[in-house]
Amino acid sequence: SAIRDNDPVIFCEHKALLADKGEVPDEAYEVPLGKGTIIQEGEDLTIVAIGQMVGITLSCSEAFSEKNISCEIIDPRSLSPFDENIIFDSVEKTGRLLIIDESNPICSFGSWIASLVSQEVFSSLKAPIKVLTPPHCPVPAAPNLEAAYLPDSDEIILSSVNMVNYK
Repeated sequence: SAIRDNDPVIFCEHKALLADKGEVPDEAYEVPLGKGTIIQEGEDLTIVAIGQMVGITLSCSEAFSEKNISCEIIDPRSLSPFDENIIFDSVEKTGRLLIIDESNPICSFGSWIASLVSQEVFSSLKAPIKVLTPPHCPVPAAPNLEAAYLPDSDEIILSSVNMVNYK
């Protein structure tokens, strides 16, 4: 898609995803720019996961099932252009939004998504929007500290349970 697009495209690949393996079609294919995808359908909670957080969120699927939480997991795939309607439609269905972003919490993309949703579909919300990010501090250089710094599956599961149980 980036190569075939007539406009300039910046492609950023997360270093932690370089070793990931998965199925790839034999024939040529494109991932449309500006079109998100619903990876998992759900009714109780919309989760928007960005970049590396997509895989970590998917690894929580079994725990969500054990806790009887039906999560709709969305991968935006493209941040600019951005598919806001896929998120608006999902939040109108579930009434809850958890955004998982490994960016700094100040001026993050996750915060921008939360702002858009609160402006456009606020009346659909059954709970406050939650943006799950690392703390506001420098990213640690040591791999073990970086792993502790980023949102993990335990935080994702706890945040999901709290949002679904919000009164």
